[in-house]
Amino acid sequence: MIKLVASDIDGTLTERRGSLILALDAIKAIRMLERSGIRVSLISGNSLPITAGLARYVGASGPSIGENGCLILYNGELIHLCDRRPPLELVNEIKALGLRESWQNRFRLYDLAFLAEDRSQLDNLSGKVMKIAEKYGFRILNSGYAIHVQPPGAGKARGLLKVIELLGVEPRNVAVVGDGENDAEMFMDEFFKACPADADPVIKSISDYIADKMGGEGFYEIARYILNTLNR
Repeated sequence: MIKLVASDIDGTLTERRGSLILALDAIKAIRMLERSGIRVSLISGNSLPITAGLARYVGASGPSIGENGCLILYNGELIHLCDRRPPLELVNEIKALGLRESWQNRFRLYDLAFLAEDRSQLDNLSGKVMKIAEKYGFRILNSGYAIHVQPPGAGKARGLLKVIELLGVEPRNVAVVGDGENDAEMFMDEFFKACPADADPVIKSISDYIADKMGGEGFYEIARYILNTLNR
């Protein structure tokens, strides 16, 4: 019996991987789950205002997790799971590589995102950014949309486990949905794990259910499977 669905946003609730446009079917699916008594938590590398704002307007009532697990908004309370912000010197060294700061960085406390003119450049620059970050005691995460620089101990899995603790939900009653390799840490054995059809091969290999459709349409398919099969 699923009681909580934790979902990534970009590539999972959007029309497809690489898209930033929400799929209408994903919004329908969230409301369908919520009406059935299943809480939905959005978890993202986006800043918490983006994640929490989206959750409010699409009707996802579970705690919102932003900055790749560094921050949680629960019942109006801000919960900090990280404790350090990358220093200005680190930021300037990364910008010297030709990357630019995300506009969301002014709203971030711990996890900073850096963008390239062409996303294909991210893979080529990840190694250089990693060397800079490690010099200052930070780590990086390449989401495919941006390179994130974050303090040790950050991660979507940490944020999700804290949410489960806050809600008092058993791991066997949790479903996780994601599409990118950076979501893999959330795909723990105890959870029901699902992904859209266009998910990264790494995610597909560890999923219990792979939708036939891409992105948000796939999320709708997953929601129906949860309601009609797992919670029947």
